[in-house]
Amino acid sequence: MTIWWGLLALGLLIVCALAFYLGRLLSQLQKQKLQQQQAQAEQQRKQAEHQQYLLDSIVLIGQATLEDQCELSEAGLRIWVLLENLQPELAQACRYPGLFAMYDCVKAMPTHEARKALDKKELRHLDHIRQQTEIQLAASIKQDIRQLLEILKPVH
Repeated sequence: MTIWWGLLALGLLIVCALAFYLGRLLSQLQKQKLQQQQAQAEQQRKQAEHQQYLLDSIVLIGQATLEDQCELSEAGLRIWVLLENLQPELAQACRYPGLFAMYDCVKAMPTHEARKALDKKELRHLDHIRQQTEIQLAASIKQDIRQLLEILKPVH
């Protein structure tokens, strides 16, 4: 009879140990799920902040361009790149032909150190092309920017 009591005690001890171990595993699983949810929420927050930054940048550059505080070529290049990152479906040449044409003209032109390395004749030639394109596309670019700002305004 005492052997049965011993076996019963041993069985209860094993069951308690397994229950404790299961409780720890469930607790760890719950912590892991909570950490994943927090990481996902943080990722979504950062993505929303980035989207808002892109939107604010487009609006700011667009408004500055309409107020003649930003060159059309600079605006075309910057807005197009920002737009492709914000909403690629909006960055379509058929939607904003002026902006795209300006972007297409200046996207391959050297900047910063590469621009400084050019000889003066080549630099003048590139500047002439850029300025002529700005003159030809000025009305179209400004119209595209107005249209874009109207689309983005409700989002902003």
